Amino acid sequence: MKTIKNILLLLAFTFLSFAQAQEPTVIITLTVDTSALGDDRDAPGGCTFTVTPADKLVFNDPNDPKAFTIAVDESDLIEWQGITTTGDDVKIKKISFIGGTEIFGSSNINGRNSNGKEKVKAKPNKKTPPGKDYEYSINFKPDGFKFYQIDPKIRVGIR
Repeated sequence: MKTIKNILLLLAFTFLSFAQAQEPTVIITLTVDTSALGDDRDAPGGCTFTVTPADKLVFNDPNDPKAFTIAVDESDLIEWQGITTTGDDVKIKKISFIGGTEIFGSSNINGRNSNGKEKVKAKPNKKTPPGKDYEYSINFKPDGFKFYQIDPKIRVGIR
């Protein structure tokens, strides 16, 4: 009887752990042309964004990556990842909020290694006021280069 109880507890724990390992519903990819980065760490050239699914995109100007804006729902799990135009890894070191509401409940979210790539995952805080654009900073490092940051925008709730 005790063995059956232990097996049931183990199965319940395994199910709960699996349920918490949720896959991202929104993937933001930073693509970096390392030949165009330049020396300005706060506004590097050669950076573009894409978002999947495409209906999360609010605004994207390939000539101004700081204007890149997405709209997400409170239930979305967002993943930031990076790659160079030549296919090399770009480490997403952390996401930081510049000011205002900390829409993820923390001012800094550190990157974690996932399948050999450093990415950041986060879910919006349910208390985030909807409809406002929030500016945040993506701190990133292409392999063999120094650290850079770029400041796109995110909107929660209303498109």
